[in-house]
Amino acid sequence: MASKLTEKQKNTLWQQRHVASYQASCRQEGLTLAKPASTYEQAEARLESLRRQYGAE
Repeated sequence: MASKLTEKQKNTLWQQRHVASYQASCRQEGLTLAKPASTYEQAEARLESLRRQYGAE
């Protein structure tokens, strides 16, 4: 029997599908992305960096 996904796994799967869907929509419209969308981990690291820089918690 397959085990259920954790919340983190669900979030990661949703984000991957969301990015793939967005990229497919862009291709349909004839748009090309200048650079690949950042990963969740990169976005989290960037937010943490900005929070440290501006002293926000």
